[in-house]
Amino acid sequence: MTRQTLENRVFDAMALLTRATEDFFERVAGGISPGLRRGTASPLFVLHRAGPLRVSQLAEELGLDRTTVTRHLDDLESRGLVARQPDERDRRAMVASLTPAAQGFLDDMRVRNRALIRRICADWTREERAMFGVLLPRFATEGKRVFGSVPTSGTEGRNGRSRGTGRGPAEQG
Repeated sequence: MTRQTLENRVFDAMALLTRATEDFFERVAGGISPGLRRGTASPLFVLHRAGPLRVSQLAEELGLDRTTVTRHLDDLESRGLVARQPDERDRRAMVASLTPAAQGFLDDMRVRNRALIRRICADWTREERAMFGVLLPRFATEGKRVFGSVPTSGTEGRNGRSRGTGRGPAEQG
């Protein structure tokens, strides 16, 4: 029997949460517009949180290249979910913003999501909810920094030398 270390429990929970989140956002995207995929819908979520952005800023927020974001915006614009207009400060740059229909849907979605989170945490103590509200964002922020710097080949150790395992970081726990 494998010993359930903190690290194993966290990696298992991350995998479960990733699958649940991907499934959830896939359903949300389809609810916004039939056939819309979560990857293509991702600019909507950033624009809802941040407001109108230049395409270059949106690409940076999403960690995607401008060409990919432009393709997503083309699809979203054809569905009536985003609008693009020249930036007033630099007419060569385009600014993307949500349409009123997309804004309304995402506002409603935010209310529904908060209710779902309350439902998930309903039987947690006040202290558990408070601690989770502090630790999950902290873990996510620190995890982005640390996991983002880990070589994807999984063959380099801390000092950059090859370990020769051939396994990714999640499998090395």
